[in-house]
Amino acid sequence: MTEFALDQRRIGGAFSVDDNARRILNYRYAERICMVTGAGWAPTCPTIKVKWTISEFAYDDAVHHHDLGMRLPELRILEGADYSNPPTLRSSTAEKPPNEDFVTFCGELQGQGDELLRIVGLYRVLKTHLAVNYRYHMQATDPVSDGPTVRILKHILVDEEEHLKWGQQIYEELATTAARRREALEWQMHLEELLVNAGGVTGER
Repeated sequence: MTEFALDQRRIGGAFSVDDNARRILNYRYAERICMVTGAGWAPTCPTIKVKWTISEFAYDDAVHHHDLGMRLPELRILEGADYSNPPTLRSSTAEKPPNEDFVTFCGELQGQGDELLRIVGLYRVLKTHLAVNYRYHMQATDPVSDGPTVRILKHILVDEEEHLKWGQQIYEELATTAARRREALEWQMHLEELLVNAGGVTGER
């Protein structure tokens, strides 16, 4: 008899339960940074469609933050969990930056006032970095026992791919001169250096 429903998943992955929880705490912190940064910038962005879109994307980031929190009690992170809810509806309020260097990177990114350089920091640096880490996590983790994390990250990546596509499009619209592109690249290099020094979103130097 032909086995049509082939299951190529393997048992075992790169992360222990504690490793997985730590990473999700880090991801959740980063998603909150994306959320509050986009929402905070929106009122002062001069380009109307930028104002609208980063507000919309901030809502997506809030959903990501919530969904990651729903996974944490299943990984023994119980801070803030509401035990009046059934287990499948409990969420932890916990989040954690990997280290102080990552906090410094986020503060530098958030302090930018120029619209183009804001786009560079949030979309070309931070969100690009997060998307790569989410894809890696999905590939490296145990696809069976950590299936819920894979599902959450898969749905987050649908949004992030849309965010990154728009970020590149609006970058092309705003970076209309060689001087502006040079300025954007210099700012990107500055942020990339801070991000690398922090070891990225997971602090792994």
